[in-house]
Amino acid sequence: MKKQLEDRVFMYSRWLRKRYGTKVFRVGLSTGITCPHRIETGGCIYCNPRTFTGEYQDAGLSIARQMARAIPRIKASCGDVKLLAYFQDETSTAGPISYLRKCFLDALVHPDVVGLVVSTRPDAVRSDVLEMLKSLKIPVTIELGLQSIHDKSLTYLNRGHSFAQVQDAVARCGKAGMEVGVHLIIGIPGETETMMRETVEWVGNNPWITQVKFHNLVIYKDTKLARMAEAGEVMAFGIQDYVPLLARLLTYLPGTMPVLRLFTSNVRREQIALGEYPGNKTKWMSLLRNEMNEKNVVQGQQTAVPFTKEDTC
Repeated sequence: MKKQLEDRVFMYSRWLRKRYGTKVFRVGLSTGITCPHRIETGGCIYCNPRTFTGEYQDAGLSIARQMARAIPRIKASCGDVKLLAYFQDETSTAGPISYLRKCFLDALVHPDVVGLVVSTRPDAVRSDVLEMLKSLKIPVTIELGLQSIHDKSLTYLNRGHSFAQVQDAVARCGKAGMEVGVHLIIGIPGETETMMRETVEWVGNNPWITQVKFHNLVIYKDTKLARMAEAGEVMAFGIQDYVPLLARLLTYLPGTMPVLRLFTSNVRREQIALGEYPGNKTKWMSLLRNEMNEKNVVQGQQTAVPFTKEDTC
């Protein structure tokens, strides 16, 4: 009998149910602050902010009005769920500390919000922000854009930070009592599978990292990466290439670490400059399930702690 993907990968939804005892959904919010790295340098070569900013977030609305628009939609589709206030776009620790505190507190007043998630850059984790987040007396997760442990790749992507800065930010967030999540990009030009595996293994062995997101590299329009692709400097990295690679890499991630994302979100055909993405995320999840069933592998199979569904219930 073929197993479902949830039988082979420790999905974040399972972790949330175990932690909070109920179904929990993230509500995406925005401080409205533009990423300073993009202002100063043009940003990462793959970044097009229109691909990750929600309509209600992009309208310059207050936190209260963003939530008033988003939460009814969530409740209508997901039922009476609890919520995590998720400051997801741009660099959500940039800006004056008083403004950031107000944004976060405005989100936390909603009675269904049980936690806060703040997405940011490793070089934007300020000590005053960490102290402020500690004072909120609610579970806080910091999501950091790691992407790769290889400085050559970080330079290629124009990330604007080093791996040493990632290590420092992860440790400071963890020591401050935050849950730490990281984003990884799979398919960075010039990286071998061995290099990608080294990144996954570092994440799995880091004592402070508690969750991870995988993103397949997508070449969006209006990015430097798209211009490089037009010049023949970059090849497309399609779903058919990504799925078997991801299945192999997951075996090197401990089975006790929840996976928040397996595919780049919001892949809209009209925004893609190069590459084929047939189907949708549901189809891609099925492809990954079939691949892992065919190879009979589970998350963490190559580590000391392979995933078992019973251990994470």
